[in-house]
Amino acid sequence: MTPNDSSDHVHLGASYEPLIREQVETVDAEDLTPSRGPLETDVWLTEWQVGDAGFDVSLDQHVEWSLVPMDQDWSALLFAGRRAVPFKRDTEAGSRPETVEWTQLSGRVVRIDQISVRYHQAEAPLERGMVPEAGGAIQHSVRSLRNPRAHHGKIVAWIVRVRG
Repeated sequence: MTPNDSSDHVHLGASYEPLIREQVETVDAEDLTPSRGPLETDVWLTEWQVGDAGFDVSLDQHVEWSLVPMDQDWSALLFAGRRAVPFKRDTEAGSRPETVEWTQLSGRVVRIDQISVRYHQAEAPLERGMVPEAGGAIQHSVRSLRNPRAHHGKIVAWIVRVRG
C-alpha cells in the first residue's frame, strides 16, 4: 500500500448527537404557599433524617410530634425571607447535651412541600466545599414524602403543614 493509495484509507465521521441520551424531566414552576391559618403550624423535616429513618408522612395523616425551634438563620439563607418555618422535627435533638426546648404538636397534615436547593462551590475564604444558593430554595407541593416531584438541585427538606 502506498501513502497515496485511497483504497485502504479509513474515513471517520463524527456526530454532534450524544451517544447516550438522558431523559430530563421538566421542572414545574415553584408552587406558591398559601398563608397559614390560625391553627396551622409549619414543620421542617431535614431530608437526610427522613432518609436515614425511613420516615414517611402523607396528606391527611394524623401526627403527634415533639419539635424543636427551627434554625432561622438557615431558613433565611435558603428562602431569603420568602418563608419562615417555626419548628423542626429533629431526630437527634435529644442526644445533644445542650438544653432543648420541646414543643408538642398534634394534628392532621394539610400540606407537604418538597424543598430543593442548588449548590455551588464556596467562594468565601472561610467557607469550604459546596454551599446552597442563597435565596434559591424552591418548593413543590407533594402528597407524600415518598412521591417527590421533578426538581432542580438537591432535595434538602420537607415542610409539613399541620392543622391542630
